[in-house]
Amino acid sequence: MIDVQWGELHARTESKCVDGFRRFTSPGHYLLVAERFEWSVTRLHLLESGGLQRVLANPTGPRGRSSTAVVPLPGSNARLHLRPFRHGGWLGGLRGHALTGLGRPIAELRTTVALAAAGAPVPAPALVAAQRVGPLWSVTLGTLFEEGAIDAAVWLASGPSHRRLLRAAAAAGSAIRRFHDAGGRHRDLHIGNILVRERGDETEVIVIDLDRARVAKSVRPARRMRELMRLHRSIVKRHWAEAIGVRGYARFLGSYTRDDRRLRDRLLSHLPRERVRTALHVAGYRVLGRSSS
Repeated sequence: MIDVQWGELHARTESKCVDGFRRFTSPGHYLLVAERFEWSVTRLHLLESGGLQRVLANPTGPRGRSSTAVVPLPGSNARLHLRPFRHGGWLGGLRGHALTGLGRPIAELRTTVALAAAGAPVPAPALVAAQRVGPLWSVTLGTLFEEGAIDAAVWLASGPSHRRLLRAAAAAGSAIRRFHDAGGRHRDLHIGNILVRERGDETEVIVIDLDRARVAKSVRPARRMRELMRLHRSIVKRHWAEAIGVRGYARFLGSYTRDDRRLRDRLLSHLPRERVRTALHVAGYRVLGRSSS
C-alpha cells in the first residue's frame, strides 16, 4: 500500500497500488480504499472535516452493534455499507467505538480480502475510514452492500415456509463449509452474522462481521465444530431451534459435509464436548435472562 496525501490524489492516480488498496491521509483523517472503488469513494469526501459524519448521519443500513449507513457509490449502480467500528462483548457498551490504533480494523479488512480471494462467501471489502478523536481513533469499515440480503434472525422472524427454511439451511451449510475451506476462522459466528438472500428458488448465504477473524492454512474439525455449535447456541438463544427442526439441522449438516463421511465423523466426535458447552450456555441464559447474541 502507498501513502498519498489527499491533495496529491489527482496528480498520482496512475501510481501502482500494492494489494489493490491505496492509503490517503489528511490532518486527523485516514482512508484506506480498494483501488476499484477509489474514484467513487473519493467523491464522498470522507477526508474532509465533517465528511465522514455527514455520510453516517442518516443510519439507513441494517443495525448490528451500532447504526450503519448505506450510501450510493458515485458513478456506480452499487451501494456502500458503512459500519462504524464498535467493540463487542460485555464491555462493548463502555468501550464504544474508540480505538488506540488502526491495526484491528485494517486486520479485518485484510482478512476479508484474503477470504474473498479464496472464494469464501463474504462481502466485498471497500475501505477503512478513520478520524482522530483526541488521542484515539473513530473508525468506519466499508463493504459493498449486499442488496436483497437480510440477517438470518430477521429472515426467520418473517415466518418462511418449511420448504424455504430447508433451502436456507442447505445454503448456510454450503456457505460456512466454503468459509472454513478457505481457511476462515470466525471469532463470533452467530445467527446475526449470517445474511440470507433469496432470488426465486435460489438461496444464498453470506458470512459477515469478520472482526478478529483469521485466515489459517486449514481449519481443523474441532475448530469447525466449535464454530458450528456457536451458531447453534445463538439459534437456541433466540428460540429458533424448534422452527428449524431435525430436518433443518440435518439439511445443514448434509450440505456442510457433502459426501465427506470422514469429515462428518470427525465433526461428530466433538459433539459430546460441545453439548456440554451448550448446556452451560443455556443455563446461563436462563439465569441472566439474556436473549441477544
